Amino acid sequence: MSIADTGIVARAQPRAVYRARVAQHWNAADWQWRPGCSTVFQCPEWLTPFYQALAQHEPDIEPLILDVTADDGTLAYSLPLLRRSLGALQVVEFADLNMTDFNAPLLGPAAPRTPADAARAWRAVRRALAPCDAVRFTKMPPLIGERPNPLCLPGGLLPAAANGNLLVPGESWHDYHFGLERTVRKELERCWRVFNRAPEASFVTITDPDEALAMLVQMEDLQRVRMRDLGQFYGLDEPVTADFYRRLIAGGLEKGYTKLTVLRAQGEFVAGLLGVYDGQTYVMIRLVHRGDGNWSKISAGRLVVHKTLEWLHGEGCRKFDFSVGNYPYKRRFGPVRMPMSDRVEALSARGIPMMLKARAAGWLRARPHLRERVRLMMGKPPSREEI
Repeated sequence: MSIADTGIVARAQPRAVYRARVAQHWNAADWQWRPGCSTVFQCPEWLTPFYQALAQHEPDIEPLILDVTADDGTLAYSLPLLRRSLGALQVVEFADLNMTDFNAPLLGPAAPRTPADAARAWRAVRRALAPCDAVRFTKMPPLIGERPNPLCLPGGLLPAAANGNLLVPGESWHDYHFGLERTVRKELERCWRVFNRAPEASFVTITDPDEALAMLVQMEDLQRVRMRDLGQFYGLDEPVTADFYRRLIAGGLEKGYTKLTVLRAQGEFVAGLLGVYDGQTYVMIRLVHRGDGNWSKISAGRLVVHKTLEWLHGEGCRKFDFSVGNYPYKRRFGPVRMPMSDRVEALSARGIPMMLKARAAGWLRARPHLRERVRLMMGKPPSREEI
């Protein structure tokens, strides 16, 4: 017997209707953050210092906070954005400026879960952002907590240049540590023994903001010298970036969001690791270590990472992300690479060249062997990340 024979008529589910509105200022009180509804970089503790530093040093860059709601007014998602001029183009991006590792929406109860609903919500976003020339959203993870990222559900995605590096060590630190490759584990244990022979050797967590800010100055000096010696560009002392890190420490340390861990010995700084923690996931954002003298023999950078993981694991953290960049030291700890996506779309005819360029770059990223051949043809050296 068919459904028709029973007299029951199947009704199609009503289409979700979404509306988007844009605010041109940041107000932390309006940001409906809850655990698990974003990545660690969409917390108010990250966005507040970002927008404050932006207003202080880049007044021509306009903050945009975009809310997408369902027809009944329930929040679907919010986007922390900015609008800036790139030549003659007006481009909308995430609140990033190369400081945010993972860009994502803040999910609300009505967040789309299907490609069709996500596409309808995206059309509302596009209408709200007109008359800008292009939208350039980068470094977007496919999942936010256990829910799909609605910006990654519709078609048109490009593979991102960066990926996450997630480590989930399980409940037993002992099992994780002894599950490392034997050579890696033995080297970490040897380095820790050698380090502890130095006078006043210690691993410390910095909780005082003034002490942390003084430590940040030392970290900046070491990074600046190292990047200069490597012949690499160092952009972390740009005014907005430097100010952001100071505000991040001043506002986030006492709340437990910002974490600064340090190796010290002989009365001097040996290594430091700055990270952020939303109560579920810890992400490393800045690693600095001395490589001179006796400290060159103890792999101080890897050592402070290992001791930080061990300490946070004891505090209940079970997810650690080594952030973007596939450097060899990260592989030794066993994280899993987590791919991310970009979405670059033209909103006007002037934005089409930017969109086409992004699509060409994404096409090459999806073909790594061809990409390396192109790099060689252009005379570019291999990426330091993969060496």
